Amino acid sequence: MNRVVLSERLVPNLYRLVLEAPEVAAAARAGQFVMVIPDGKGERIPINLADWDRERGTVDLVFLNLGASTRKLAALKPGEAVEGLAGPLGRAPEVSGSGAVLLVGGCYGIGGLYPLARELKQAGRRVIFLAEARSPAYLYWEDRIKKYADEFLTLFREDCLGSGQNFKELVGEVISERPDIDLVMVMGCSYLLFKFSEATTGSGLKTLVSLNPIMVDGTGMCGACRVSVGGRTYFACVDGPWFEAGGLDWQEYFNRRKAFLFQEEQALARLDREFWKRME
Repeated sequence: MNRVVLSERLVPNLYRLVLEAPEVAAAARAGQFVMVIPDGKGERIPINLADWDRERGTVDLVFLNLGASTRKLAALKPGEAVEGLAGPLGRAPEVSGSGAVLLVGGCYGIGGLYPLARELKQAGRRVIFLAEARSPAYLYWEDRIKKYADEFLTLFREDCLGSGQNFKELVGEVISERPDIDLVMVMGCSYLLFKFSEATTGSGLKTLVSLNPIMVDGTGMCGACRVSVGGRTYFACVDGPWFEAGGLDWQEYFNRRKAFLFQEEQALARLDREFWKRME
């Protein structure tokens, strides 16, 4: 079992969890993820690595408190432990090159891209970081990311609504004003990944998205995380999580993400009932 060192709420519905995991910390690479089991009755859920400390043997996770499993994680206190943690998993993306890299993070993706900003900067790349959020109240880790980002930009949904510009136009401006960008990497909710894929289609820019499908074992055996890219089938847990956005079958990806939505709602309702029963 992996003990909790720190648990904190970063912004509404987003939490940071620091866990003891020396073997994971020793092998971690930017862009990878872990599988976490909150308790003995919990499911395995993939969460991007947001940081690690090899000397202390800890890993940082940033996650959205949305369902039953993440609610259990958010409720953990220092000294308590998760049932299990496996990783690091997935293929770490290549960071070598000469052009600038546009990192786009939304929600938990802001934290998940922090190690990648650090690794890209250390590799000599120019890093432009674009943080997407509902409003300034949902922005976090700005000072931390600015240590490695040559530019730190923000895109707030409330500003998009007020400006009259659509998402594609705003993204187009960011890219056209920085002709040295030769790679775009996006991490966050499925909607953000899809919208950025739309915005960069036809630009000639290589766009990689970090997919977060349903996973069961995280080793490629179950097939639950399969995705279609360029007409071929891949497993996100072992072949990903990074894939080229242009060739992804987005409709299939969205459909598979929603496959167990009813069961997820039931699990959350059961957790609520158990909570109120304990309060009686």
